[in-house]
This record gives sequence, C-alpha cells and structure tokens, in this order.
Amino acid sequence: MRTSLYIIITVSLGIMVSYFFLPESLSTMVDTLINISLCVTLFFVGISIGRNKHLFKDLKKTGLKVLILPGGTIIGSLIGGIVTGFILNRSLTLSLAIASGMGWYSISSGIILPVAGAEGATIAFIANMFREMLTFLLVPIIAKKVSPYCAISIGGATTMDVTLPIIARSTNDYYALIAFIHGSIISLIVPILVSFFSSL
Repeated sequence: MRTSLYIIITVSLGIMVSYFFLPESLSTMVDTLINISLCVTLFFVGISIGRNKHLFKDLKKTGLKVLILPGGTIIGSLIGGIVTGFILNRSLTLSLAIASGMGWYSISSGIILPVAGAEGATIAFIANMFREMLTFLLVPIIAKKVSPYCAISIGGATTMDVTLPIIARSTNDYYALIAFIHGSIISLIVPILVSFFSSL
C-alpha cells in the first residue's frame, strides 16, 4: 500500500513539474531519460536475479507450468475485452483487438489505426496505457493481499520491461524471473492477436 502511495505521489509530481515548469525545449529529452533509467533499473533487476544460483533450478522444476500464467493472462484479457465491449456497445472484433494489446499501447494502436481509424487507435492507446499505469499502482497490493501470480498477470506484456522493477520489488527474485518470461511470451503473441482480430 505504501509503495502504491509513493507511485501516485511521484507520478503526480511529475505531471505538475512537466505542466508548469518544464521548458518545451527539454521535453524531447524525457523519452531518452526514461529509456536510460529503465535500462539501468532492469540491469540491476537482472543482477538480483542472476546472483540467486538456486533460482534457475527452481524454475526448471516448474517446467511447462510457467506457460500456464501467460495463457491465463491472454484468456482473461480477451474475456475482459468482450465484457467491456458489450458494456460500451463496441464491436466485438475491435474490443478483442484492443484487449489483445495487453498493456503494449504503442504496437496495438499502431496496428489498429489503419483498420479502425484514429478513434479505434486512440481507444487502444488509452486502454493499454491505463493497464500499464494500473499495474504500477495495483501490483504491490495484489502481490501482498492476493497472489504474486495475479500481480504478474495484470501487467500483461509490460512485465518483461516497464513493470518488471515494481514486480521485483513487491515479490522476490523467483517471481521477477517468472514475470520476465511471462512478459516475453505475451510480447511475442500480442502483434499476432491484435493483427488477427483487427483483420476480422
């Protein structure tokens, strides 16, 4: 809960600084700084995982069970897309295409744009961006109150990079490695699913 509060405060401060104080000339540097800080953070997460010699033995014992989590994430995301599309009275195929983004907002909106136009691409961008943001806020709570696996699942494709640090901090090295594998598998599947549902 405390970690989620820190994240909310940090993001809010970032929004205020950017809106009121950041010069337009420096805004182009923001993406570069984000990428650098993310790479550094992921590097240290990798060190933390790599120094645990027993971790890979534990993962080997898990075997093919490690594929169950990405499968569950995909099924849950698609069901969520169907339900949300029904509630908002959107087409089934567009809802499934958007849900198939699973947090990867850049690729999903890019694939959807030529098919569904600017409106569909914008919805895909916002929906998947919110999934990533909610992952940052909810992972510390869900990992503690529900299950680390559930916490990983809500991150979708983002668990291999952007949300991996918060998962590693909220769980342990074993679940961080599971999260990385989970995100890698889903990142491979996202473009296929989004393209498939977009073409229907």
